[in-house]
Amino acid sequence: MEFKQITIENYADVAAIYQAGIDTGMATFQLQATSWAAWDKSHTTHSRLALYENNCMVGWAALSPVSSRCVYGGVAEVSVYIAAELRGKGFGKMLLEKLIEESEKNNIWTLQSGIFANNKASIHLHETCGFRVIGYREKIGQLHGIWKDNILLEKRSKKIGMDKINILVLCTGNSCRSQIAEGYLKYFCGTAATVYSAGIETHGVNPKAIATMQQDGIDISMHSSNHINEYANITFDYVITVCDNAREKCPYFPATVKVLHHNFPDPAKATGTDIEIMEQFNKVRDIIKGYCKEFVGTYITE
Repeated sequence: MEFKQITIENYADVAAIYQAGIDTGMATFQLQATSWAAWDKSHTTHSRLALYENNCMVGWAALSPVSSRCVYGGVAEVSVYIAAELRGKGFGKMLLEKLIEESEKNNIWTLQSGIFANNKASIHLHETCGFRVIGYREKIGQLHGIWKDNILLEKRSKKIGMDKINILVLCTGNSCRSQIAEGYLKYFCGTAATVYSAGIETHGVNPKAIATMQQDGIDISMHSSNHINEYANITFDYVITVCDNAREKCPYFPATVKVLHHNFPDPAKATGTDIEIMEQFNKVRDIIKGYCKEFVGTYITE
């Protein structure tokens, strides 16, 4: 499989696939594939993708600007067409995923698609690739004398044109578990989020929490132990409580904040030799690491 740019040289194949889609009566109000000049003018200069298998074009995808106004410069409409005999083989998903990737490289923050209500396969394809249904237009136009409803779908980039996500990890004393979680969330989120940790009380950062994180290559030695009241002026997107006490005493957050809870064992309560205590810290560290990685994969990145 190979992706190539759509140009005047391969537009005849693009037009043939386009016409086959038009002929289904399920793809567009357009009745005839346009000329290269018209197609070129109506699509963005980037993100023009043709997919080839054994040097044969199997489908194409491209973007159209939704408005000439600057404020909508990062919003584009999606077109995806697959050769008639090759539909249902996964080529549409390959094209749409690549189109999303290319759009973000070119600072597109919102992708839109209007799909005929009876085109269930296309709606499913878009939903599979992260689009969500945001509404519909009833009887928006006629095709061959029949009124058509359009389902409206949208995908908002989590990478382009977004303010950073704010995450708060809350524990009793902001000493061990919340400090470890803060370290891992910063590592896994990278630049996608700003991560804070706090406590209902402040007990200082536990040296063994610093040591166990150093063993895994993450330095939290510069972390501080902070009280929840210090962050009263910050709007959080996610709050994660990591002990039952913090959950019970968790302050009120607006309904727009997603509050999650996981009661991790408290390594500060471990007993035994220094080696045995560090083994407990390492064990809890690894549990928190797995949770943070899953959280980021579910809520922060695609």
